Amino acid sequence: MDKKGGTAIPSSPSQTPRSVEKSARDIRHVEGNMSGKHDKEKGVNVQVVVRCRPLNADEEKLHTPVVVTCAENKREVCAVQNIANKQIDRSFVFDKVFGPKSQQRDLYHSAVSPMVFEVLEGYNCTIFAYGQTGTRKTYTMEGGRKKNGEFPSDAGVIPRAVRQIFDILEAQNAEYNMKVTFLELYNEEITDLLAPEEASKFPEDKSKKPIALMEDGKGGVHIRGLEEEIVSTADEIYRILEKGPAKNFT
Repeated sequence: MDKKGGTAIPSSPSQTPRSVEKSARDIRHVEGNMSGKHDKEKGVNVQVVVRCRPLNADEEKLHTPVVVTCAENKREVCAVQNIANKQIDRSFVFDKVFGPKSQQRDLYHSAVSPMVFEVLEGYNCTIFAYGQTGTRKTYTMEGGRKKNGEFPSDAGVIPRAVRQIFDILEAQNAEYNMKVTFLELYNEEITDLLAPEEASKFPEDKSKKPIALMEDGKGGVHIRGLEEEIVSTADEIYRILEKGPAKNFT
């Protein structure tokens, strides 16, 4: 199967050009590695999407200058730096760019929705958010919570993807089995966010194999020992998403 991955890089409008340049350079280095000959043979496709957040209240109060601008149509992020009264502009081009006024809905339909269709066609897809603390990665990925049972207008990538998957399956009258796992990788330690409380209290229990990161023999990665929950509706997954973070570190 082909693999297609997407990287969302939330960016701060007050982030210095030097740090923006480094982030872009680092990501391009990763992208270059991922699109090498070996990965091309596997059909790996990595896309880099940048989203710049607006100034927050504290930044506006301090009159923090905006040094990062977005040209969405050109897929370009521009960083401005003043050195010795000389303005230096640097521009970086990505696969997709979303500016400070971008809406959750627009980002999802443009960058994520096509990947959901590919998942249901049997492809392996991964989306992860990369960026400094405070760039609103969590907002992009999770967004607002449901209120009074209504789907929030500012819902993020994860709840929108869940809803889309079930909408497609129901429209097709498809028969399916779905299992959910939920984990956190922090300081190179894997935490099962769905593990019963008893399991976390007695980690020395030998009756269950320890969590381990392993290759699945098909060129992919498998994490052994994770708790799985069978789900049949989007609401069941939403409840899992609310339950899991209570155990995480970040």
